[in-house]
Amino acid sequence: MTPARTRLPRRPRRSRPLQSTLLALVLVPVVGLSAVAVVGVDDRLGHARDAETALHEVRTAVALDDVRSAVGQEVVPVLGAAALRQPRVLAAFGLTPEAAERILSERTTSGSAGSTAATDAAVAAARTGDAARAAVVAALPERLLQARTMTAGDVDTGLALYDHLLSDLTTQVNAHLKEARSLGLEGDLASALADLQRVSRASALASHEITAYLGTVADAQTVHRRDFLRVWGAYQQASADVVALTDPAIAADWSAAEESVSSQRLDEVLAATTDRDATTTLAGLTVVGMGSADRDAALRAVLARAAAVVVDEAQAQADVARRELQQLLVLCGLVVAATLVGTLVVRRVIAGPLGRLAEQSRSVAAGELVDVQEQGPTEVRVVAQGLAAAVDTLRRVQVQAEAIAAGELDCEVVRTPVPGPLGQIVHASVTQVLAAFHEREQLQADLAHQAAHDALTELPNRAQTLVLTERALHRAARQGSRVGLLFLDLDHFKAVNDSFGHAAGDELLRTAAARMHATVRGGDVVCRLGGDEFVVLVEGVEDEKGLVDLGERLITALSAPVALAGLPQAQHVRVGASVGVAVSVPGTLDAERLVRDADAAAYRAKGAGRGVVEVFDDELRAELSARTELETALRSGLDSGELVLYYQPVLDLETGRTKSVEALVRWIRPGHGLVPPDAFIPVAEASSLVCDLGRWALAEATAQLVRWDAEGGHRGGLDVAVNISGRHLAQAHLLDDVTDALTASGIHPNRLTVEITETVLVDEPLALEHLRSLRELGVRVAIDDFGTGYTSIGQLSRLPVDVLKIDRSFVSSPEAGNADLVRLLISAAHSFSLGVVAEGVEEDGQLSALLAASCDAAQGYLFARPVPPSELPAAELPATPVLVTEPRT
Repeated sequence: MTPARTRLPRRPRRSRPLQSTLLALVLVPVVGLSAVAVVGVDDRLGHARDAETALHEVRTAVALDDVRSAVGQEVVPVLGAAALRQPRVLAAFGLTPEAAERILSERTTSGSAGSTAATDAAVAAARTGDAARAAVVAALPERLLQARTMTAGDVDTGLALYDHLLSDLTTQVNAHLKEARSLGLEGDLASALADLQRVSRASALASHEITAYLGTVADAQTVHRRDFLRVWGAYQQASADVVALTDPAIAADWSAAEESVSSQRLDEVLAATTDRDATTTLAGLTVVGMGSADRDAALRAVLARAAAVVVDEAQAQADVARRELQQLLVLCGLVVAATLVGTLVVRRVIAGPLGRLAEQSRSVAAGELVDVQEQGPTEVRVVAQGLAAAVDTLRRVQVQAEAIAAGELDCEVVRTPVPGPLGQIVHASVTQVLAAFHEREQLQADLAHQAAHDALTELPNRAQTLVLTERALHRAARQGSRVGLLFLDLDHFKAVNDSFGHAAGDELLRTAAARMHATVRGGDVVCRLGGDEFVVLVEGVEDEKGLVDLGERLITALSAPVALAGLPQAQHVRVGASVGVAVSVPGTLDAERLVRDADAAAYRAKGAGRGVVEVFDDELRAELSARTELETALRSGLDSGELVLYYQPVLDLETGRTKSVEALVRWIRPGHGLVPPDAFIPVAEASSLVCDLGRWALAEATAQLVRWDAEGGHRGGLDVAVNISGRHLAQAHLLDDVTDALTASGIHPNRLTVEITETVLVDEPLALEHLRSLRELGVRVAIDDFGTGYTSIGQLSRLPVDVLKIDRSFVSSPEAGNADLVRLLISAAHSFSLGVVAEGVEEDGQLSALLAASCDAAQGYLFARPVPPSELPAAELPATPVLVTEPRT
């Protein structure tokens, strides 16, 4: 038998490395374009831009200097004419007013009109340039008009206006020339700019020299002479700088202008003026007028030649920069062309293999495990081999994944790891996934239990209660039976929680849950809604009596003493329960309504004395319906303005005058008239509506004080007290409500008193914190109906209050013990620096007893009943006893 021949693997063809090809492709654009194009182009563009910018700045400076020169020429005839109208000048020149007028008439025709027209023409020419230059000279016509007008009446003011105008123009010219030099230009252009700046400065000083001279002519004060000497010296130095430092041609032109006959005569007159004893003559003034025009024209010619040199140099540099830029761009174009040619060559070498490899990679990325061909340069082949190996591994991983997806977790394919590091990682991942499946199932079960059960008692929570109740109602509807719900509210739980701490309260709740579990039947469900509220769900209810019996058994079980950890063995706590019972109506599937009905029955059980069972019946249903209707009407009335505030005076018993009022809410309901407060206030307090009511009362009461202050009279300057419910006091936005009312009205905070009931301090944990914050604002705090709650006299020193209001039941009681109690409360309040207000004073004898006990203030029908704001009387202490028998509202 012929042995099979072993087939050796074929050696791959040698190919060019991809690295050398890519380097040839990348180095040309990166090195060539980045180094030559970016740096070179940017540099040439910068030179061209700088030259053009310098050219623009020089042209702007020259245009503004034309305006400055024209204004300087205008100054001579205008100020000269104004000076000849001054008596001092006439006396100095030996002229009569008539002779001066003849001179002025001759010069007005030939000098002033022509110079002002030349100035206006220069301004108009400057405004025809670019927008920036037009904005600079936009205000010049108005300033020229002001200077010309003021010069005719006040030479000093006119001279100052012209001088300021020339200074501003000189500053603008220097700024533009300085901006041109700041561009960092070099060579001949930089030198030409420096020469132009020197010539411009000397030319500007020449104009200022004439203005300063005319100032000494108009008024030979020391300050004018000092200004002239300063400007004259500065011009001499600037002229010397031009001759010494500028281009020889410009220096020669400048020297020629200075050596002209008119310039020499002008210099003689100005130099003579530097002498302290020199006097100004009319001939000298004439020489200045004529010589300044000739010299300024000659200096302007020098400035124009210097500017022309700058323009030529800037234009030349810009042209050179553009030529160099064009050459550089041509070179860059050649480099780009070479890059494109090289790219085409490289494409033919590697684009085909890379394209096929890229297409195969995209297929693999899309989930198609295709065969990978190994072709192209060496690097491409290496990548293809790696991709092929990865595809093979993915195929084996795919087989394992399909087995796991099919549920074959223990098959051989899953247990056998794929070779290599990736196979080990995949195998470890599969193992972890299997463990995570079991862990997730357990976690989902735990989370579902936690979401549906109370963490403290492990009983179904409120959300789960509604779910269980709804399911029970559906079963009852199918079976034709009924569902019963017992709502249990623990009695005195809050006292235990506050006295022994939350840990004791939690233990008590767990004990209560265990006792309820032990009391109910096996199919009944005990749930915790939250706090100290529980629900027992009972299915298959035949009659209400069985539910009532169950409720009584629950009350008995919960009322037994409870020994809590941390308390002495001999000490136990007792709580009870109030139970409300509701039975579903056949066909009803509303779980929330059934819970609400049972809650309403429990609320009535609490009102009946606690520890009893109440059944939700038609009477309670009608009562709840009426309450809901009343709440809706009250809310609508608050929005539509049906509620008003009545005010009852509070008298200062020391002065006998009204010092404040108490704001009392009244409801004028359409179709019902005035609704008694005890008919709607409890409804509001049972919902969040009481917070809206309190917010409205705060805003309305403080606004009413502002209106009374504006009216004046006996109502002006009063304070006001507003009652705040416990629910409102516990809300975080109470402080915002009070602050908003004070800010809107603008009254001082100490004119507002917030009244709270004594029981709020016990029932609301946040009450003390909010009351302290109110007092920090400056608002006063009063305890209303003091003596009817649980606050002891010893606690007064720790309470954040300012006033005690003694309940009317103590004030009006005829019993001697209550009178002693009133005196004790007044004395105790004064011991803690608290004010005292007695409520419900209706008889003269009660007033006498309060006066004898040194009570601070009182209110009641003896003085005035609550009335609308417009009817508030100027209440005072009665002179004779008065007995009020009309019932209170």
